[in-house]
Amino acid sequence: MGTIARFREGIAAQAEERLRGAFALAERAVQIGYWRYDLALHTHFWSPGMYALMGVDPVATPDTVWLRSHLPVAEQVHVAEVIGEAIRTRAPFFYRMRDVTLGPLLPENAAQILDAQGEVELDDDGNPVALVGICQNVTLKQREEEATEVAQEQYRAMTREASDIIVFRTVKGEVLFASEALERILGRTADEIDKGGFLSFVHPADLAQAGQVNIVPAPGESRTATYRIRHRDGHYLWLESLTRAIYDESTGKVRNIVAVSRDITARKLHEMEIEAAQERAEAANKAKSAFLANMSHELRTPLNAIIGFSELMREEMFGPLGNARYNEYIGLIHNSGKHLLDLITDMLDMAKIEAGKMVLAPERLGLADALDDCLHILGDQAKAGGVTLSKQVKGAPFLHADRRATKQVLLNLLSNAVKFTPAGGTVIVSGWKAGGRAYVAVRDTGIGISAQDMARLGNPFEQAKADPLLAKGGTGLGLALVKALVEKHGGKLVMESRLGAGTTVIVDFPLAAKARFIQAG
Repeated sequence: MGTIARFREGIAAQAEERLRGAFALAERAVQIGYWRYDLALHTHFWSPGMYALMGVDPVATPDTVWLRSHLPVAEQVHVAEVIGEAIRTRAPFFYRMRDVTLGPLLPENAAQILDAQGEVELDDDGNPVALVGICQNVTLKQREEEATEVAQEQYRAMTREASDIIVFRTVKGEVLFASEALERILGRTADEIDKGGFLSFVHPADLAQAGQVNIVPAPGESRTATYRIRHRDGHYLWLESLTRAIYDESTGKVRNIVAVSRDITARKLHEMEIEAAQERAEAANKAKSAFLANMSHELRTPLNAIIGFSELMREEMFGPLGNARYNEYIGLIHNSGKHLLDLITDMLDMAKIEAGKMVLAPERLGLADALDDCLHILGDQAKAGGVTLSKQVKGAPFLHADRRATKQVLLNLLSNAVKFTPAGGTVIVSGWKAGGRAYVAVRDTGIGISAQDMARLGNPFEQAKADPLLAKGGTGLGLALVKALVEKHGGKLVMESRLGAGTTVIVDFPLAAKARFIQAG
């Protein structure tokens, strides 16, 4: 053989070697193996990739018996049928082998899944001479696909049964998926809400709110919208929709948008009923306050006349009455009229406070002087009831408050204390200043208040004793009025009591002027 011929053979051998290397690399990369079965000689050829795939030592020569022994009987029958049909029809073939046991070189040698595909090799006369093909182990791929299918089926089942409407869509509004709740709740289909079509069913007054659903939320954020939407049969439902965007982690771009919508019609109707009830209650309260204010004015006019004329008669300005008993009657008329006028004044003030029309006129008042005036007024009442009244004032504090309101507060507290203190008891009123505030405390040794009654006191028309045999005269407005007037001054009322052990009430007023006192309400 000449030099040129040997050179050419060397080049060819090198090329063939490179080709085999490339083929082996391809087999390893895609984990496949090439095989050929000679129909006449009944012999097998396996590529290196095939040996690796089957877990068999390359020095071994696999035969048909070995292959059959690693296939379940059902698979043996199936493979034989596929091969037989391919030889008969000269057509390409494919079959999947399940539960294949592989060779000892692989740790996982059981329950493997292999795909085989190939074709029939023909001679020049068109007769079958061999079968050629490739095998691939698809166990892992198949298990992943099966797991994915199971997960998808579970997700489909979950969305089918979900009570909320779940919608996946693109940024352009194209609906990729809509749960069955869309049909159940709204009687609508995915096509009807595609590309923002749902807005055509939204109540005109709620379009701006519903439009929030179309805005793409920022990463990690969500958007919520509440709106009315029309059911297929024509009535409207309230929906609450929460929207989140799914972003691509590698590019940061929006992939899809998911919206979950819930039917909140029952909740919304309940909220509207509560709101309507509150509006009705407020309207009724305003009407009540207006009625009390009007009635109080109407009643005060004749009462002032009664009190005025009774004072003229008591002073006998136009001569003696003639009978001494008339003087007693005139005194009773005068006192009853004054008491009734005080009650009406309390009702009028309470109505003003509730209507937001109470206007304070704060001025500088000496606390000691204000207490002296009130003690003087209540002196006869206390003496008649056998109750001792005393005063303790430290530091001569001056408070900045409305004179008439302050007098009402002090008189109400002292009057209550005297009224509910049995004969032989004491009522002590104290005054002091601390932290920019003037404090007044009224302590009595009276009958006290139970914990159950304490919870009700401070509300208009509430009295500690509901029993008419035990309750004292009055409307039950006194303590509520005190509390309201003190709070108008920016202070608060604190009350401590124990049944049978007396009561202590403490209120506070500002020492310095504040701009808020010149405002109404």
